[in-house]
Formats: sequence, C-alpha cells, structure tokens
Amino acid sequence: MAIVNKDLIQSYIMTTAKYDFNVYEKRIIYRLVEMAQGELQGIKFADNCQKIEHDLFSCVNITMPIACLLNGEDDKNYARVKEALQSLQRKIFEYEDDEIWQSISIIALPYIRKRSSVLSFQVHPRVWDCILDFSKGFRKYELKAAMSFKSQFSMRFYELLSNQKTPLIYSIEQLKEMFCVADKYERINDFMRKVVEAAKKELDEVSPYTFEYTPLKTGLKITAIKF
Repeated sequence: MAIVNKDLIQSYIMTTAKYDFNVYEKRIIYRLVEMAQGELQGIKFADNCQKIEHDLFSCVNITMPIACLLNGEDDKNYARVKEALQSLQRKIFEYEDDEIWQSISIIALPYIRKRSSVLSFQVHPRVWDCILDFSKGFRKYELKAAMSFKSQFSMRFYELLSNQKTPLIYSIEQLKEMFCVADKYERINDFMRKVVEAAKKELDEVSPYTFEYTPLKTGLKITAIKF
C-alpha cells in the first residue's frame, strides 16, 4: 500500500516518553497518531481503510489494513506485524495525576482477519487521550518519512528534532532513559556511534529533516549533546 504523505502532529508527551519500541511497533503508533488526528479534524476514512469506533466504555476500537504498516510493496513481513501487536499488548503505559495512578497496556485484544489482511485492536481511553494531549506542546513531522526509517533511533530523533527552530540540549542520561537503553552502551563512544551517528546517517539519506550536533563535555567526558 502506497503511503500518502501528510504532516502529523504528535503530542510532546508521546514524543519524549520513555519507551523501547521496534520499527513495526512505531509504525503502529504512527498510524494511531494519524487516525487520532484525522478524527479530531473530522476526516472520514474509507470503509476499506482505517476505522475508529468508540464503545460504551470509551475504549477505542481500531481497524486498519496490515499493508498500511509495511514499508512499500516490497515489504511482505506480515510476521513482524503480528509480533509487534503481541509486543505492544505486553507493554505498559503509565498514567498518573494528582488523584490516581494507572498502568495500562498500550493496546488490547489484537486480532487479524487473515483472508482480508485486516487487523484490529483496542486502545484504552487514557492512551487515546495521551495521543491527543497537546497541553505540553507538540512535534510536527511527515508520515511518509517516519514510516520509511529502518531504525527506531532514527524515528525517535526525527520526532524530537523535525521542525526544531531553536537549539536543544539533552544529557546523555536523558537520551538513554528516553530510548530505554540506560543499561546498554556503557562506553559513551558506543552510544554516540551506534545510536546518534547511525540515526543521523539514516536521516541524512532519507529524511526531509536531519540534525547537526555538538557533544558537550564535563572535563574530558561527553555528558550532553547540543542539537
């Protein structure tokens, strides 16, 4: 299925959240953002395309073609889509405010109709609200570019830095926690090479936005990065 390019507006809460999603899991999230934004704008999806249904308990039932999660017609990796659904079902979204704390699966009840190549799953209303919560700001990026990346780190940097007009500084620890690699890359040079430089290389090659960066040192040690 060809990817129709469009600008997505993603909640800054989601952009900076701590999570470890692989490429196919991220594509599911991108499609969720696309659908939530479309519903907010009053867009009607074709019957054979995405479908959003709100049930009596405010849960959101999502239906979409498997093909919309694949990277072009050459991508036939249906097994990876199934694995991504199972993985997202096991992963947790934590919600907390002044009154409650709640732990919720990212998605629930994943279901694939094999003959029609359509999948469906359920999203908790708290997760749906988070997708649409722009109170702390937002990031704007292009769907086609986001869906084309092969690395989840490229995806995260693209979200963080696309359309960024002013310099940003993140500590190495902040980035490692955000990307859920706090227990990996003990050597900072490995983190710089395998995460930052690898992501920049892919963005340079396929993205409408890339980034430049300057390592910031405390003494002789790199402790932060200025983008």
